[in-house]
Amino acid sequence: MPAYIVAFKTGDDVQASAVDDACAKVESSGGQIKHKYNSKVMTGFAGTFSDDVKAELEKHPHVKYIEPDQEVTTQ
Repeated sequence: MPAYIVAFKTGDDVQASAVDDACAKVESSGGQIKHKYNSKVMTGFAGTFSDDVKAELEKHPHVKYIEPDQEVTTQ
């Protein structure tokens, strides 16, 4: 399964329960959560899940973006 980072919109209307619900959806569909992010910089999670689950998460009203999880380097 592909690995993705799911970032949620910031603001008072985004609660931890929205992230927890999305993580539960991933896990109940056979995916795996690798890490949860909850900071001033980013709220979301990284995990592996199917393209079908990705399509469902993209429709979530609190999801800002979903991108492939990949190594990032500096020069």
